Amino acid sequence: MVLQRAPQRAIVWGYGDTFNAPILLAMNKKIYRTRSSSSHAYSLGESIWSVTLDPQTEEGPFQVKVTQPLANGTRETITLNDVLFGDVWVCSGQSNMQFSLRAMFNASIEIENAYKYPKIRLFTVAPSQSSIPQEELMSIALQWSVASNTTLANPANSAVCWLYGRMIHEGLGGRPIGLVHASLGGTNIEYWSPPESLKDCNITQ
Repeated sequence: MVLQRAPQRAIVWGYGDTFNAPILLAMNKKIYRTRSSSSHAYSLGESIWSVTLDPQTEEGPFQVKVTQPLANGTRETITLNDVLFGDVWVCSGQSNMQFSLRAMFNASIEIENAYKYPKIRLFTVAPSQSSIPQEELMSIALQWSVASNTTLANPANSAVCWLYGRMIHEGLGGRPIGLVHASLGGTNIEYWSPPESLKDCNITQ
């Protein structure tokens, strides 16, 4: 995956099954400490914790290791490998953004050359809908993946998102780029807005 580089401070967060539990996050020779919170509890009853990292000027790759106690008395460690720091872009919209890379002109060339861009990482949300806000993604079409001829051939990848990310990557001298694709054809902006914002605009449906 790719997290946002300095001067921004990336936030790493997750769920737990114990409230007020001590959480340790280790990365780049530093340990961050926090506690899981019940005040922002997930709707299924789990606690939520978050850590705001120091601004990272180095691109990595780094290993992120999180350790937390479980309700049954054991400890769980989650490890994320090959984490880069660069620029993260959210690619969202309607059918223009949803248009598959595999269907574009010269798609075979883009897919064949994808191995040249290992610092571009892709993540695609599956096109799911809900009438109420969700705490978590309903489904994922492509987990965080390194750009390759295999991952780029996934039909869920956006042509516009990939081309934009590749050009930015090249224009910035090979800076790591994270591309988060979440789009759905024919959707109005209201569907992407939280109820509070719609209420402030006097939109009731």
